Amino acid sequence: MRRAGILALLVIALGGGNARAQPAPAASDAAKEMVGGWEISNADHDRRCTVTFNIDRAPGGFKLALDQGCAAVFPMLKDVVIWNIVPNGPLRLLDAKGNATLEMSEVESGIFEGERRGEGLYFMQPQGAATIPVRTPEQMFGDWNFLREIDKPLCALTLSGSTAADAGFKLTVKPGCDAAIANFALSTWRIEGGFRVRPGWDAGRSIVIVPSVIVPPRL
Repeated sequence: MRRAGILALLVIALGGGNARAQPAPAASDAAKEMVGGWEISNADHDRRCTVTFNIDRAPGGFKLALDQGCAAVFPMLKDVVIWNIVPNGPLRLLDAKGNATLEMSEVESGIFEGERRGEGLYFMQPQGAATIPVRTPEQMFGDWNFLREIDKPLCALTLSGSTAADAGFKLTVKPGCDAAIANFALSTWRIEGGFRVRPGWDAGRSIVIVPSVIVPPRL
């Protein structure tokens, strides 16, 4: 569950999830690792609230407790009473009817990220943990590989330091890129939260690559 060193590719599709809850699962190792207090925050980290996960069974998942005031800070959490997690998959916060209010993926060891339409990105990390690390463009310059699985490159690209017209930087997709990535026609990138790679400012389409399945190529 605690993954480090691999950058998970998060493709953000338009629209919020309405995933329905499944029958209450047994507590997996992934679920057991989540037990305790976690802080949910917005991207600016100026709104925060604490959720405490436990593994007491409930229909569709496990019970949780939200701190007083959470509903005022994040109204979308007011009906959340259940959580579940798929090993190597997303963590979901659910209402009593099993509707997913927020779905988050672990993008770095102990850091989860999710997005809601019109509201932007949300982060979750263990209560009392250090703030989410900030990366600079200089740390990302160079050659990278998208991975679908470990040791199975999906696409190779170069994040350059050359300035693009949209105040970002130029990006080069190398020959042989899988259509799943090539079809985005990526040409520029910029830091934005995790960091956002855009095919063009006016295109309105983007993929979000959260630093922690792009990895440096092996030498």
